[in-house]
Amino acid sequence: MAARLTPAAQPLVYPGLAPVHTAVSADGDVLDVGRTFLSVLNGGSGAITVTVQTPETVDGDLAIAERVVTVPVGTAPKLIPLNSPHYRQTTASAVLPADVGKAYVDYSATASVTRAVVMFA
Repeated sequence: MAARLTPAAQPLVYPGLAPVHTAVSADGDVLDVGRTFLSVLNGGSGAITVTVQTPETVDGDLAIAERVVTVPVGTAPKLIPLNSPHYRQTTASAVLPADVGKAYVDYSATASVTRAVVMFA
């Protein structure tokens, strides 16, 4: 398996931002959590799902459900906030030490799917 990608976050400035979307990876992304959101465009032939993993459990054994967002085909981006602390990878769940505290995002399809990471400045 190839490594997850970490696309650069684009700062949202007062004059506005037209985010530059780039192709997603079949291996997913590693993204910052906080004042960040993910913008996903689906130019494919059918709806896709974007899954933000939630590695935590409650009461020691109750898994927190992953955030699954449906992105329909179209020209309008789907905006997914990445502000929940439950998205942060832990030392036990992270594949790489550098991933601790970041979100793992997976895409059900990659053909004609692009994304941009935007952060509030």
